[in-house]
Amino acid sequence: MSTGTTGIELKTQRRSLAEFVELVSSMRFAISLLTLIAVASIIGTVLKQNEPMPNYVNQFGPFWFAVFDKLSLYSVYSAWWFLVIMGFLVASTSLCIVRNAPKMLKDMRSWRDNVREQSLRNFHHKMEWQAPLPRAVLAQQM
Repeated sequence: MSTGTTGIELKTQRRSLAEFVELVSSMRFAISLLTLIAVASIIGTVLKQNEPMPNYVNQFGPFWFAVFDKLSLYSVYSAWWFLVIMGFLVASTSLCIVRNAPKMLKDMRSWRDNVREQSLRNFHHKMEWQAPLPRAVLAQQM
């Protein structure tokens, strides 16, 4: 493993393993998983969970009952696919923290309280203007 601008990178002969770790530890992957969990949670909220099965047959009919039963929509929060998504989310978040923690800690330790005026002028997004009054008068007005 080495540290770069993107955090720790896995050094291995298997490029596919390194790419998989890169994918799972990315924030885009975690956000995608959170979106899936949100959709599943909406379904779990709209459909009453863990009701007696005849209630579902009466409500949706035999065809949709069978479809929803195959998808485990009657117990979303304990369904195997929901738990797999949650497991991937935990793994993704953990890997993201492990990959990016050294760079974040390095940036936190290099914090400077006394930033010089020239350092601020070096930023790309900056704005400067000239006031017709002297600094002392402007400071007094503020």
